[in-house]
Amino acid sequence: MGLQRMDFFGEAIRLFREMMLHDDVKSCFAKPNEATYVSVLSSCANLDERGVLCIGKQIHGYIVRNEVFVTVFIGTALIDFYGKAGCLSNAFRVYNQMVVKKVCTWNAIISSLANNGREEQALDMFKKMKGECLCPNEVTFIAVLTACARAKLVEIGLELFQSMAGEFGLVPIMEHYGCAVDLLGRAGLLREASEFIRRMPFEPDASVFGALLGACKIHGAIDLGNEVGSRLLELQPQHCGQYVALSSIHAGVDRWGVAADIRKTMVEARVRKVPACSLIDCI
Repeated sequence: MGLQRMDFFGEAIRLFREMMLHDDVKSCFAKPNEATYVSVLSSCANLDERGVLCIGKQIHGYIVRNEVFVTVFIGTALIDFYGKAGCLSNAFRVYNQMVVKKVCTWNAIISSLANNGREEQALDMFKKMKGECLCPNEVTFIAVLTACARAKLVEIGLELFQSMAGEFGLVPIMEHYGCAVDLLGRAGLLREASEFIRRMPFEPDASVFGALLGACKIHGAIDLGNEVGSRLLELQPQHCGQYVALSSIHAGVDRWGVAADIRKTMVEARVRKVPACSLIDCI
């Protein structure tokens, strides 16, 4: 659990596999408990490496074979894992099998839908959640605002953002502002997104500016993109994504010389692009 909380996901999974080979576990004198399952499944959900989906499925299979009672937290961890792996059918199977569902469970399934192209369904689940008299929390609103941003449902998204404080007594944090900027930016409302950032009650961080830079890339807003990109490079001078996004903005409007200069600056600053990876597995 300690390794998982410190984001050492690979090490946490390795130790879990070592534990499962221990004589006490193999002879059934000792078995993993709820905290163990939740920690290792969370590690699988957050580790972007080839083969992690297979490991998570094996852990789920072990739980089923050993007739382990699927608690709220084990079930929620499974939904989160399958959702992040893109296995929505498996996520819903776990969700439907759960007798007791808490806010964290609803958050996991709403987030899974929002991040896998099922934005309308995510919002429907949010309505059902409120119909069950469950009060959404900060995590819930990150999920539903993400759904609105990806579906370009600007009016609904802004209403939800306003309802956080007005209806539910929740104070929006940086992640919520980032979602709202992403909502406006994806819809092409770049001026409104910039104004929204200026009205923030605290200094925006790289995630907020990153959302606006992404929108500038989508809509080819060179001047604003340069301005936002400069702020981002001040905040994260060693982050490859900012250089790549800026270069792509200029390349998108055939300003190849400027794009090349940005790439050259990235090389001179010894910033390396993280290699992309892809995992295709059966669902």
